[in-house]
Amino acid sequence: MARYKCSDPRDFLAALDFINQAKEQGFEIELKRFYRKRTNPQNAYLHMALSYFAHCYGCTLLESKEIYFKQYACRDIFLVETTDKNGNRANYYRSTADLNTVEMSNAINNFIAYAHCNGIEIPQPNDELGIRYCERQIEKTAAYGT
Repeated sequence: MARYKCSDPRDFLAALDFINQAKEQGFEIELKRFYRKRTNPQNAYLHMALSYFAHCYGCTLLESKEIYFKQYACRDIFLVETTDKNGNRANYYRSTADLNTVEMSNAINNFIAYAHCNGIEIPQPNDELGIRYCERQIEKTAAYGT
């Protein structure tokens, strides 16, 4: 599948040529907006938020991610319902690696709201002091395995 950057005049003209070719030859095309995969800063912030939630809630990091983040806070983003050829339904949860930047931002915002509903204040991504405080709290209990 070709990807065109419409801000580049050459790519824009190539995309128009492709659309005209589709019109003349009568084939269908699918257009969709391209989103980049999640970013490293998003991933680092999510890890801090999940760790701090686990610290405050008294669960493991894995439980924080798989249960509270994916199943409770962001079920609509992660749950995938499939049906096999025999008609059997199966559900699974997507990996965070499959998310694009927009989905990851929405998931993080949902998790912050979920944590707030449970009495845990997770600082915003631009609150450096709050993030450092959370990281110190996590480090204090890391020696105890929580």
